[in-house]
Amino acid sequence: MPRQRMAPGEWGEIKPKKPRKGQEGLHIAHCYVRDLDGRRREVEKSSSKSWEDARRKVLRELQSRPTPVPATALVTDKTTLSELFEVWLTTKTKIMGQSATQYRRGWKRNADKQIGALRVREFPTSRAEAHLKQITERSASAGKQLRTILVGMFALAVRYDVLKVNPIRETATVQVTKSEARAATPAEYKAIRAAVREYCGRPRRNGPKPGRLLPVVVDVLGATGCRPNELLAVYWHEVDLLSDPPTLTLTGTVIDHGQEEDAEGNPLPVHRQDKRKGGAPPHTLILPAQAVAALTEMVGQAGEYGQVFANRDGGWVSLANLRRALRAALPEELSWVTPYAFRRTVGTVVDAELGLAAAQHQLSHARQSTTEQHYVERRTVGPDVRAALDRFASGKVRD
Repeated sequence: MPRQRMAPGEWGEIKPKKPRKGQEGLHIAHCYVRDLDGRRREVEKSSSKSWEDARRKVLRELQSRPTPVPATALVTDKTTLSELFEVWLTTKTKIMGQSATQYRRGWKRNADKQIGALRVREFPTSRAEAHLKQITERSASAGKQLRTILVGMFALAVRYDVLKVNPIRETATVQVTKSEARAATPAEYKAIRAAVREYCGRPRRNGPKPGRLLPVVVDVLGATGCRPNELLAVYWHEVDLLSDPPTLTLTGTVIDHGQEEDAEGNPLPVHRQDKRKGGAPPHTLILPAQAVAALTEMVGQAGEYGQVFANRDGGWVSLANLRRALRAALPEELSWVTPYAFRRTVGTVVDAELGLAAAQHQLSHARQSTTEQHYVERRTVGPDVRAALDRFASGKVRD
């Protein structure tokens, strides 16, 4: 009967081996193992103490033996973490250039010099936990981003059989404290619009008026709740003020200066990305009267061809500049207001009037939980359910 072949991961009997020339005085133990790639290999260890010590060394090697990786593999046990990061980033084919830039900057700032020279098998869970804790103590958001990067990198190492398990998954998750969504009250919204118009209407002796486009942007954001960068990317052919109802369609987003880099690492200027956030499909919004009036005013100023919002040189408008102008226009008690505050205000108003599902569709969120957790102000007063509870307490049940 032929000898049964060893299963992958099994090894044979550990036996002594005669020392070769130059190994006189050493005790040598060896055995054959069938690795997880199906190949049969010899494992040999030596000791100057005793054969039993050599046997224990062989056993330890067999118990912790990783799967051999072909030399042609993209990731091997000799791959450094910085090299693994570059390989991992090339596999992220579905992310936008802006996200790739943020990953690259996060790695350079928090990992490249600190751990980048370590090899894949030299970064166990304990070392990863210590490094992530150090980064998180400085910035929770940076720690969360780095953990996301490392989880993806080491998942790639597992797929290439360099590691059996992902050591980063056992590290503590990083919790980022997020502030509660705050929406403007009707009185605050009225004060915001008044402050913006007063600031932009100030006469100036020299130079152009500040925040030239700010009143229109504020009115449209406050009437639609769209993302500020997506509003700034709208063309006139995507706006229909004469239809019933009037509409605006979002198809792209403006990437601010320095938020994306070219292949050489040079920051790109303000430009339009022909996709919405996350590659979401175009989103059409029905325009309330306030937005129609604001955009009609823009038609009178700039015509109805090309982009709706253009800077004085005809280029795309920087959201950073608009944010700076808004900050300068508002009084101290409204300093919490940012361009995204209008998105939360619209979400809260629509949720209160029409329900959470309508708010989700208005804000174009893929998941309702995103709307509820981040864009709708939490209600702190319960509904009036006295009639139902009084009926229950009196024993009366509605048929």
